[in-house]
Formats: sequence, structure tokens, C-alpha cells
Amino acid sequence: MFGKGTDICCGTCPNAWPNFKNLSTDEIKEISENRFQSSFIAGEMIFKAGSPTSNAVFLSSGIAKIYLEGFDGKKIILGLCKPGRLIVGPGAYVDSTHHYSLVALTDVRACFIDMKLIKSYVQTNSLFAEGYMEDISEKSLRTFYKMMSLVQKKMPGRMAEGLLSLADEVFLSDEFNPILSRQELGEFTGMAKENVVRILKEFCNEGIIETNGSTISILNKEKLKLISANG
Repeated sequence: MFGKGTDICCGTCPNAWPNFKNLSTDEIKEISENRFQSSFIAGEMIFKAGSPTSNAVFLSSGIAKIYLEGFDGKKIILGLCKPGRLIVGPGAYVDSTHHYSLVALTDVRACFIDMKLIKSYVQTNSLFAEGYMEDISEKSLRTFYKMMSLVQKKMPGRMAEGLLSLADEVFLSDEFNPILSRQELGEFTGMAKENVVRILKEFCNEGIIETNGSTISILNKEKLKLISANG
């Protein structure tokens, strides 16, 4: 389902991008009247690497994954996106092309806003521009540290870091359904599916976590943090 949306103002949406608070009333009205809304089912592609970055994407509900696909077809999940996040890659200012893909992990509702509008506010509204730069800088730092983790940490450290990220940043609970398959957990932590299964079993045997079906419960968070820190 795809259509132009004016039922909820971007300035009052409970999951609006925080930087929208730096827009004027007229700018918020302009965005609200020109955005498009679309619904995606779990597993559906929202945009693919190589497609044009004509729109910024904002999730109003649901969770999606951002991933890179290598030359050999192997994937790296850079992160999970929750409502309220700006999703637009650096290609918007380089070659107008997405360099990663975005796929719905749950049912998702998303708003699409023409990048021409975003760019015009960056040029004319200094507070919005500063918020935009802060947002991009924060995401860049997260990517840098994730790449460092994938390269330098051993597999237990990467898994511990991944579980802590899911608990503290995505689900805000020490008991959660990761909504990622074991294959995707491997793509999230940089290891093969078989190693994901093995390390989760080791963590269970050591009393660090407990698994019940698709649910993961963190039982010893301090030990998990220690494993993550020591790599």
C-alpha cells in the first residue's frame, strides 16, 4: 500500500525524527503534505543497494535491517532500524545511489520524503543542518566501531556485543525475540550460522543466557559485558 499522507503531521507524530523539532511550522507543514506513506510485510525489500536515493525514509512503525552485500553474496547487517530514525545513505550527496539495502524484519509502515526538501532545509535552516550532521556523524561512529569489532574481536566477543545491542538498543529488555534467524544473527555478528548456534549453546551452558524457542533471556549481563569487552 502506497499513498500520499496528510492524516498525521510530522511535527506531532510520536515517532517523528527528533531533528524535525528544528523545522519551522511552515517547513513541517510542507513535509507533511508532500510525504508518501507505504506499508511493507516482514521480509519485503524497502529499498535495494544500487537504487536511487530520491527519498529519505522514516519508519513510523516496525523494525527493519540495513545490510551490505559483498561480492561473494555474503551479507553484513550494519544495524536494525526502529521508528524515528532517518534512513538515507551517504550516496545521497555522492552519486545519488543507495549503497546498502533496507528490508523489513517485521511489518513496517514507512514515510518517504523527497531528498530535495531535506537538502533545501539543510541549506536554509542552520539548526536543522546541525542536527542533520549530528545524526550522520553518530551513525558513522557506530559503523566505525562495528567494523572494528568484526575485525578485532573473537566470535564470543562479537556475539556478546550483538546480544547486548539487541537488549539495550533495540528491544530495551533483557528478554526478547531477536526477530533475526540464526543466519541473520551470523550476519549481524560476522560469523557463520553454525558458529552462532555453537556459541549460543555455550552461553546457555555457562548460565549467561537462556533460550526458549525464539526467545533469548540474558541471565548474567555482567559476564556478557565482560566477554564483549575482552573480545
